Amino acid sequence: MATNSWYWLRVHSTLFLESSCSIMQRIRLITWICEKFKGRKKTEPANDSHNFAHNGLQHNMNMPTTGEEAMKRLLACKGKDPYSILGVVPTCTDDDIKRYYKRQAFLVHPDKNNQPGAEEAFKILVHAFDMIGEPERRAAYDRGVVESAQVVQAWSELTELLQQLQQKVEAAANTIRCSACGLRHKRIKIDRPSYAARNCNTCKIHHAAREGDIWAEAKVFGFLWHYYACMEGTVYDITEWAGCQKDSLKHLRPDSHIVQYRIALGKQNNQPRRHTSTPHAERPDLENLLNTLYGQGDTSQATRRRNRKTNK
Repeated sequence: MATNSWYWLRVHSTLFLESSCSIMQRIRLITWICEKFKGRKKTEPANDSHNFAHNGLQHNMNMPTTGEEAMKRLLACKGKDPYSILGVVPTCTDDDIKRYYKRQAFLVHPDKNNQPGAEEAFKILVHAFDMIGEPERRAAYDRGVVESAQVVQAWSELTELLQQLQQKVEAAANTIRCSACGLRHKRIKIDRPSYAARNCNTCKIHHAAREGDIWAEAKVFGFLWHYYACMEGTVYDITEWAGCQKDSLKHLRPDSHIVQYRIALGKQNNQPRRHTSTPHAERPDLENLLNTLYGQGDTSQATRRRNRKTNK
């Protein structure tokens, strides 16, 4: 019995150790994969932002072998960023910039290359190297590129906000406030002149509409009514607004000869005017205002006192 128990323990302990080792290896593999995935996630946004800032080459180009090849490439790159002109990526080292510059300068230098266009190609190359050839100038150029990209992005966001504001202003301008619900209802512009706006069943013609006129027209055998108004010299469909004003417009008749309702003006037009016993007291005295502004109030008062004494 003791022998069998010992054999059973050895077999099961061996199986346990093998299972434990297999589990540990799997855990290590999963951990390694997770670390690699996290590291790739961290590096991808930086590369995207850098490419967005510079928007240049993806890889360093192959070195040109002949002067004609280098000259044609440089002339085709006129107006591009200095990295593209030199043929390097924005993430290259300073040694790469100097190496690519020296090789192409040797091929397109006017003393070495007598082909037409070599001098202009050499000037393009030198100008690009002057911008990023030194570490300080390169850092300044990179900052300028990033700032320019930020300005462009901010300007696009501002333009989008202005467009949204314009749309909201236009939407507000094409609405009319309702005194019943307190909201603003949409008004639709109608392609109808104000001098022939109101349909009249009695005269069988269209009468002119004045500013503020409200009228109705019946359609579909009188089952469907549309309400219109003349505002700012334009005819608008205000059926949505009239739906909340049923109690106020209940006596309105469609296709009528006369105008039964008008849009009420603001309270400022109904306020009584104030009358004072001295009508000239409200008029501003220009002389006193100038004297007060320039500190001559005391002088004007002394002059008035002297005039009063002489009159006495």
